[in-house]
Amino acid sequence: MGFGIAFEGCAGRAAFHVGVVEGLLATGLRPDFIAGASAGAIVAACVAADQADDLRAKWLAVAGSRVYRPELIRRGRWPWRMSEIVGGMLAQTFGELSLADLKYPAAIPVTVFERGQRRRRVLTRADDVRVADAVLGSCFVPGPYSTPVRIGGKLAWDGAWMVRTPVDAAFMLGAQRVLAVVGHAEGRLKTGYLLERTEDLPAETRLVHPPSTLALGPYDTDPARMRAAIDIGRDSMLRFAGAHRDWLTQAS
Repeated sequence: MGFGIAFEGCAGRAAFHVGVVEGLLATGLRPDFIAGASAGAIVAACVAADQADDLRAKWLAVAGSRVYRPELIRRGRWPWRMSEIVGGMLAQTFGELSLADLKYPAAIPVTVFERGQRRRRVLTRADDVRVADAVLGSCFVPGPYSTPVRIGGKLAWDGAWMVRTPVDAAFMLGAQRVLAVVGHAEGRLKTGYLLERTEDLPAETRLVHPPSTLALGPYDTDPARMRAAIDIGRDSMLRFAGAHRDWLTQAS
């Protein structure tokens, strides 16, 4: 039975997802199908590329980075540096690798605009798109990110804008059971931002989340808070595995 995992888009709090992956590997399980939106797409792509074992090191490589540098305004430059920080990490990790080159099937949603309407597009190995472009497009939020990404000639925006946790995309890939990973403590699937709604948990889906609100902010690169969020993710996954051993075993 195909085991899928779906990572919520939750900006810097996706450090929690890194710990969940560590906890999952500690149980001896690896997902067959991986989906992730926005910052969750970074984690999803690393897992799909079979680079999960050193995901903590990759994530912490940007610890301490200055996301906002107001002094750049005096030089006529944009002060937010997320495109530079995340784009540099993606380029170093994936280079020219395409979605079709990933070891495991992955789904990376982006939001595109067509005829004045927003449309959610899920990128998979069927799309001739570089991993770095798909992920950076899924992360792109004007302001914190300054470098637009075009997918199929269309500007790609935040892949979590319409559906934060792409559980449906993991099922679309072929998963029979999906573990949803969210970075907030409410323990529910959220949809939308300006008009937030709760999405019903689909059948054959389970959810792992932090036990309390993470101290890590959305664009927070404080090394101690990043490590703490990762550790909380690992502990949360191990607790989940202890309580849902049968479900995980059947899923895999």
